[in-house]
Amino acid sequence: MTAMLDSTGPHLRTLPTGETRRYEFYIRPIIDELVAQGALESKRAGQWRTSRERTIYRAAGGKKLTGDMMDLGYLREAEEAVPVFEALRAERDLTGVTLQLGMPTDFTMAFVTMGAVGGVLRNKKAFTDATVRDIVAIRELAGDDVVIQLEATAELVLMAQTQPLHRLVDRLLGVARGITELAAASPPGTRFGVHLCLGSMNNKARATLRNVRPFVDLANSIVRQWPADRTLTYVHAPFAAGDIPPSANPKFYAPLRDLTLGEGTGFYAGLVHDIPSEAEQLHTLQLIEQALGRPVDGVATACGLGRRPRPIADALMVRANTLATKG
Repeated sequence: MTAMLDSTGPHLRTLPTGETRRYEFYIRPIIDELVAQGALESKRAGQWRTSRERTIYRAAGGKKLTGDMMDLGYLREAEEAVPVFEALRAERDLTGVTLQLGMPTDFTMAFVTMGAVGGVLRNKKAFTDATVRDIVAIRELAGDDVVIQLEATAELVLMAQTQPLHRLVDRLLGVARGITELAAASPPGTRFGVHLCLGSMNNKARATLRNVRPFVDLANSIVRQWPADRTLTYVHAPFAAGDIPPSANPKFYAPLRDLTLGEGTGFYAGLVHDIPSEAEQLHTLQLIEQALGRPVDGVATACGLGRRPRPIADALMVRANTLATKG
């Protein structure tokens, strides 16, 4: 948290917690804890070299998986981070900066943990219940000082892999509806951001986009179904994908003309990448804004900083600061 404030403090919209217990492997430490809690056991062992080679799990002992069996740990992260945030806010006068607490959606957790659509359909409710329980407690702890970032990786990967049939998949599986139902089950007034993502295990994306149409359609579907008494603070789009830098093709961004987020919802462009030059990144930002028809509300990396080596993470924060000021 201090590193981000030192690098980009004046331009930060939200301050992530750093996810200190899961910074390296993201979801895997959560799964390892669920195994230790006796909720899960291995069904098919994997090496975790890529997302396709991951271990697949099932409910331990032949039981039916329920939310009561699982502690996902988000509340514990908030209990650690909120006092740090409050101290930094008092020390640095962080007017307008909100603590950001990221958590995978219930769909993404079920997909990564239990495998494919069948695993999701059978087990998603357990992850819904466990996630909502923590959101309720975090809301009681921090109120409006925290934005819950719902990280929808499996959802966007599924849409990217099924393009051009992705809108049909959204309707049949309720991809966007699942995200909005998670928000609707949370306390009124809870503030959310939706981080649409393509994954970055070992800095490799789980899928790539032909163009940004699947993102646009999924984001619009989310906004149409968003519950009125919950705040959708922002939507994030991944324009770089793992080891793949942002595209320089204007046609790639053209569908952004159809993005309709609504008043009060910011659009964050996840284009910050360590391979292109500053000039190339500024050109990419120009292409995005031309297609969008207005300036973006913020810039970010495609999939967070926590799983990159510290020197690269530092360089990416400097690049984000440059794009925010020169773009």
